[in-house]
Amino acid sequence: MKRRWRGQQDRSVDLSTWLYGRRLPSPIMSASGTSGHGAELAAFVDLSQIGAVVVKSLAHFPNDGNPAPRVGVISTGMINSVGLPGPGVRRWIDEYLPDLIRLGANVVVSVWGRTRADYITAVEQLVPVASHLLAVEVNVSCPNTEKGGEMFGHDPKETKEIVRAVSQTCSLPIGVKLSPNTDRYIKVAEAALEVGASTLVASNTYLGQVLREGSRKPVLGTKSGGGVSGIGVLPLSLRIVKELNKAFPGCDIVGVGGVYSASDALAYLFEGASAIQVGTATFIDPRSLHKISEELKKTIKEQGVTNLKDLLSIKREFLSF
Repeated sequence: MKRRWRGQQDRSVDLSTWLYGRRLPSPIMSASGTSGHGAELAAFVDLSQIGAVVVKSLAHFPNDGNPAPRVGVISTGMINSVGLPGPGVRRWIDEYLPDLIRLGANVVVSVWGRTRADYITAVEQLVPVASHLLAVEVNVSCPNTEKGGEMFGHDPKETKEIVRAVSQTCSLPIGVKLSPNTDRYIKVAEAALEVGASTLVASNTYLGQVLREGSRKPVLGTKSGGGVSGIGVLPLSLRIVKELNKAFPGCDIVGVGGVYSASDALAYLFEGASAIQVGTATFIDPRSLHKISEELKKTIKEQGVTNLKDLLSIKREFLSF
């Protein structure tokens, strides 16, 4: 049985935000792919007090992932080609979901597939436990094997058909995790919103390649590169969030990429995000979700207010943190 986290928290400040039609206790969420499929972070953070646990992307089938080495360290974060290993939706429901329910976590399930039908089947398998879930996050940063391997999320039409199918399959709110590796992400987002998505998640990792120092050999086992994440991508993802907020005012946006501190989180919130996902930072310190939340509370108190909403309404150009 997983041990429930027992730490000190400042409950005098209200961090609540609205997302997926629900009031969440905090805008700080875990990022898919960085904290496992279940309650792996429960020893380091009270999962009931963060915005949501976003589980590592699941397919309707079990998947082994890519060959090792899967992760490489770089000066600004990391590069990975893990390959979406997972137990499959049905086994996840049996083995991982119960702990998350017991710990009071808001659960967002990320789903992926190699074909449009894969997404539909994965969501169909989630329908029986939908009452225990906050939302479905559709990861469209996957190669479409039926069309030569182009990412679904680089094609507005393909994204639209996937989101339409998911919305027709279940009644859960839908977030779409956008790929930053295309100049069409505004069009992709627009297509997703037209057919049932309520939330834009921006963004996934950035395609890159790293060689071993002094060598021609790639760091990763796939040899073809992988996804870059960490503090170095914050300016890139922040710009995407800003552009999405301008294009779709009032739409819920979740900022992802390079969040290591309350200041990083606030940058996304100031640019229009409703929530933030923390990923790579948890590899450095698994207590990052808790620490960023407490740091954010401290910042709010230092500005002479008691809640996140009032902090975001402060009109001063500079805040003292």
